[in-house]
Amino acid sequence: MSERMDYLTAYHASLEVVATHCEDVVPPVYSALMARFPEFEALFVLDTDMGARGHMLNEALTMAEGLLQNDPIANSFVSAERMNHEGYGIEDDAFESFYVVMAEVFRELAGSDWSDEMTAAWGAVSEAVKTAKL
Repeated sequence: MSERMDYLTAYHASLEVVATHCEDVVPPVYSALMARFPEFEALFVLDTDMGARGHMLNEALTMAEGLLQNDPIANSFVSAERMNHEGYGIEDDAFESFYVVMAEVFRELAGSDWSDEMTAAWGAVSEAVKTAKL
């Protein structure tokens, strides 16, 4: 099995573990994101039901999986979203931090069920996001 497949397996396992510990990951992920980037709060003023945040998180998770599979569509999508977010004043480092924040929150939610392999998989996601640029 290739290293990327190992990452993909660990990535899926991380999502499964988190799902057993938390019914809705959107609030804790965005709470952590807003704690790190308080200026983002104003960008979500109309998202009163967290629907937009939930959609964005789902897209980010889907693209993370694609990046681990070297899917060119995922690379293009993440690159396009990077440019889209620049229009909101979100710089590359902040955009890339979203994946780091997700990993941190998921690790915290999973507690002792989190593994070193999961940490490595999310590290691979973060690295792939950094290089997803057109």
